Amino acid sequence: MAVQGVNGLAVAAAAAGALLAWSGFKGAKVTTALRSLLSGQQPQASVPAYPVTSPAASGSPGAAGEGSGGSLGAPAAPADVSGNVAIGKMLATAYGWGTGAEWNDLYALWQRESGWNNHAQNPTSGAYGIPQALPPSKMGAAANPPLSSATAQIAWGLGYIQERYGDPSAAWAHETSAGWY
Repeated sequence: MAVQGVNGLAVAAAAAGALLAWSGFKGAKVTTALRSLLSGQQPQASVPAYPVTSPAASGSPGAAGEGSGGSLGAPAAPADVSGNVAIGKMLATAYGWGTGAEWNDLYALWQRESGWNNHAQNPTSGAYGIPQALPPSKMGAAANPPLSSATAQIAWGLGYIQERYGDPSAAWAHETSAGWY
């Protein structure tokens, strides 16, 4: 069930909670953890936050946002994207999408679009990041190179999904029928 009217304060609170949790997992100071996240370094969760059930995603990564089409190009996905998934799960919780069908559909959507790789770029369209924003500049500076912050990309992508589709299940339904969202 989607929470209507999630505001910036709720997303900031969820991000602060994610930051505290990550710093606790890593035994790092909160300021060190914040610097790492803002510089685009990947947090490592102690337990990967994968979907409750396997998503119905199949095939290779599909079209990359807004009808751009094509396959994802270099750079390759990092060896471990579980940190990006963990951030996604924590931030999605503020929208009421951190469990159940909404989480599974969000996971499947971004798995298909980018493999949760915050450096994924569609060579055909130029769509970029975890949510495959087109143009990438609409996500803001922190979400784009050189920082390519997964947190900034995910926060933007969740807002985009809520504004355009209402929830990840509707975005996933559009992705599977049209090949983009």
